[in-house]
Amino acid sequence: MRFHSLVIIALLFAHLFSAVAVVAITLWPDVNSGKVTKIANFAINEHNKRSNANLTLVSILSCSENVFAVDSSFSLELLAKDGKDTTNKYLAHVFEARFTTDRFQLKAFELTP
Repeated sequence: MRFHSLVIIALLFAHLFSAVAVVAITLWPDVNSGKVTKIANFAINEHNKRSNANLTLVSILSCSENVFAVDSSFSLELLAKDGKDTTNKYLAHVFEARFTTDRFQLKAFELTP
């Protein structure tokens, strides 16, 4: 009987810890902070590599950050200039894994109307 009680308690704790891991906190960091600028430049550079584009960052319009237990995801609205000096608005989604060698990953980069 005691062994069964210990198993049930262990399963309850495991369930609680797994539920905690999926909780996210949404933040709106300052678009002028060094970290947000670094992530925006990473998104532009990675998009340029993948699509053979020539975008340059003009400004960061907004940024939201979803913070999870060991990683974060960022959604950024950016103004970027192409090689023809046309400025367009883009939406970038960047994933940050804090404990890996490839810290940032560009998940999406799209032109917005």
